Amino acid sequence: MSSKADLKRLHIIQTAIQYLKDNDLSTLTLERVAERANISKGGLLYHFNTKDALQTAIAETILNEVIQSFEHLASFEQGTGRLSRAFILTSQKDLANGASLNIAVQILQNDHSSISTVYECLLEELFQDGLEAPVVHLIRLTIDGLYYSKLLNIAPLSDKATEGVFEQLMHMTRKD
Repeated sequence: MSSKADLKRLHIIQTAIQYLKDNDLSTLTLERVAERANISKGGLLYHFNTKDALQTAIAETILNEVIQSFEHLASFEQGTGRLSRAFILTSQKDLANGASLNIAVQILQNDHSSISTVYECLLEELFQDGLEAPVVHLIRLTIDGLYYSKLLNIAPLSDKATEGVFEQLMHMTRKD
């Protein structure tokens, strides 16, 4: 069971993530997060003594949630392409719910090693999934493109078009 302090810390992180889904990273302040979390700035500082500490916790939480979602969805898939399907479904879910992974990428932009290590490990698994390497590359690069399009607001796809892309990616993971 989580302690009261752990629950408060998680509440602060989740509040900050929601704030960043609605606002630019450059506008994040400890005061804004404290206000949204309905706690005093002192209460927030008890858990995160700097903005950097809060941002690191945000990025770690998001990466852990994405990995947990991937592992959970992979447990329901069977056969060749099961991990690729879990990757697609995890990405689809995250993109539909505000693209939290983009927040982690922005926070870690000056420390590529953290996210790069996680992503490289995931890709290693996908390449052992029984699909041809070009198919895995197409899936990965398409999903990267969907994230970047959303992050940079460059020619974003409609919900219907995005759904069609995900359907096609899922189709690519199934051997006929």
